[in-house]
Amino acid sequence: MTSSSTLGLADFERLAGAMDRYLPLIEPVGRAILDRLPPTAEHASVLDVACGTGEPGLTLARRLPSIRLLGIDGAPTMVEIARAKTAREGLRLVRFEVMNAERLACHDESFDAVVSRFGLLMFGDTLACARELFRVLRTGAAFSLAVWDDMATNTLVRTVVAALRPFVPADLVAPFESLPGADAGERLREAGLSNARTETFRWSYSFADDAALWQFVSGPGLFARHFAAIDQHQTAQVREQVLGPLSAHRLEDGSYSIPHTCRLWWGTR
Repeated sequence: MTSSSTLGLADFERLAGAMDRYLPLIEPVGRAILDRLPPTAEHASVLDVACGTGEPGLTLARRLPSIRLLGIDGAPTMVEIARAKTAREGLRLVRFEVMNAERLACHDESFDAVVSRFGLLMFGDTLACARELFRVLRTGAAFSLAVWDDMATNTLVRTVVAALRPFVPADLVAPFESLPGADAGERLREAGLSNARTETFRWSYSFADDAALWQFVSGPGLFARHFAAIDQHQTAQVREQVLGPLSAHRLEDGSYSIPHTCRLWWGTR
């Protein structure tokens, strides 16, 4: 399955420098992914698909220093940042490579576990990605991943996109209207991974106040191109249309706790 309305490699290259701003917000999802993996043996080979700047693979490698971790991503700048983290921490058994999840340059049945957070089964040819997942897993090996399967439950992005839609070209908001992650279960079954479990996972994004929330939305990152395309007056209107609806999630002390939902899939080959 392919979709012309999804985010592409150029989008993630632009996002790379700001990616670590997002990691604290989605860190609970990484923990949930790793919690659903069976106990990982010493010296196990683990693949992190669409690893971005290194997660959740680096967290697993810190917990289990003896594992051999390969993180792959299609965006070279993401991989460069992940490699720099590995070098700083002296993680000798961790490496990161630029690689397409649809055509993994890995041997058949070469991994004991595969993890992925918001990458695998969400972009490009999702069936090809699922088949590659099946191919590189050893028999009995485990996988655990998270997908956005309903953008309506991604509260912050949904609100920002609704506010931007009247002011920016349609092609800038189209990638956020829907994502192929809703078909993840079907793709796993088609690829032969019928031994899969799933559940909805809920957590919240936290911001200290209006200023912190707005700086995150309008600063470098996911929506940088959108704000570059509008003028100061339009930006003020977008701010009003973002903070207004999200005030429903403002706490008594002025901070925010914004609910989000994704779907977890895990199982064995």
